[in-house]
Amino acid sequence: MDKVEIRIHPKYKNVYVSGSPENYRLYTKNLIPGRKTIDEKLIIIGGDEYREWDPYRSKLAALILEEPMTNLFLDNLNCLYLGASSGTTISYLSDILNKGIIYGVEFAERSIRQLIQNCKDRKNVIPILGDANFPEDYGHNIFTAIDLIYQDVAQPNQAEIAIKNAEYYLKKDGILIIAIKSQSIDSISKSEKVYAQEKHYIEEKGYRIIKSVNIHKYASNHIILIVQR
Repeated sequence: MDKVEIRIHPKYKNVYVSGSPENYRLYTKNLIPGRKTIDEKLIIIGGDEYREWDPYRSKLAALILEEPMTNLFLDNLNCLYLGASSGTTISYLSDILNKGIIYGVEFAERSIRQLIQNCKDRKNVIPILGDANFPEDYGHNIFTAIDLIYQDVAQPNQAEIAIKNAEYYLKKDGILIIAIKSQSIDSISKSEKVYAQEKHYIEEKGYRIIKSVNIHKYASNHIILIVQR
C-alpha cells in the first residue's frame, strides 16, 4: 500500500496534493475509478482513488504549481477546451469540473479518436472534431454557456484563435487560459518579444490579463496567460 498523505489543495477545489508546498505533487480524485488516461500513478486512500498529475505532461498542472490562484476552477463550470489532443489534460479537468461540462475541440482525426477512447466513460466530456480557427462551425455542439476557455494549440495565431472563441462563446467576466508557445508563433525571435506581441494583441481586443505565468521549468518556450473578458 502506498504510504502517501494526500490532502486538499489549499486554494484549488477538487485538486489534491502531497508533500511540502515547495515540492508539491498534484492529484485529482478519479471520476472513473480504475481507468487511466496515460500511465499515471493511481493511489487508493480511504476508498477513493487519486490520479497523480504530472506537470511535465500537462501545462495546466504546471500552471497550478507555478502560480496558484484562488477559485480559478469551480466544480460546476462549463469549459471549452481548444486543442484537446488525445485527452490527457482534459481528463484531469473532467475530475475537477465534475459537475460541469467540458467541450473538447480537436482538429487532428487521429487525436480525436484517442480523445474519444480516453474519455468515453467521462460523461462530462464532449469531444468535438473541429478547427478552432472557425468557432462558428461547432456551435451546434455547444449547448451551455461557457465560463472558462482553456487553449493549448501550437499555431502561429494562438492569441487570435483564443479571442475569436472568447468573442463567440465566453460569458462576460469569464476566464480565458492560454498556453502560449513562442516557437510555434516565431521560431527566430526571442520568446520575450513573442510573448509581448501576444499580450498586446489580447489587450487591444479589450481583454484584461490577470496573470502571466512562466512555465519554462516544465515546458520550454511556454507561458500561460490568465485573461478575463
